[in-house]
Amino acid sequence: MRFCELNNERHGTCYYELYKGEWNPALPEFWRDDSLYIHDDTFYQYPELNKAIKNVIPTFDTYSETAVNKQEWEEIGKLLEDSDQDTRDFYAEINEWAEPVLQTHGVFTILGL
Repeated sequence: MRFCELNNERHGTCYYELYKGEWNPALPEFWRDDSLYIHDDTFYQYPELNKAIKNVIPTFDTYSETAVNKQEWEEIGKLLEDSDQDTRDFYAEINEWAEPVLQTHGVFTILGL
């Protein structure tokens, strides 16, 4: 993968974790092997993705948990259609993971730093 990492590929803890399903703070599970990870530096190299997420989900907080449902994720993708190729590729790479997760769980959660 070019933009994202799997759990066994990450170095350190400065990552956003895309967690399958709804996050349950009563039973916190971090660094799951079935999550997808985005390094903070990578995330901020593509500000249009961050902007699109905040546009669709105004409560998005890079230091907290943010649930993303299928409709929101698709809307984020539509906002990025006119973005540069790298940003569209970044979305597409996440989408390969997100589509089956959204079909199964209906939501994924972005766990902030």
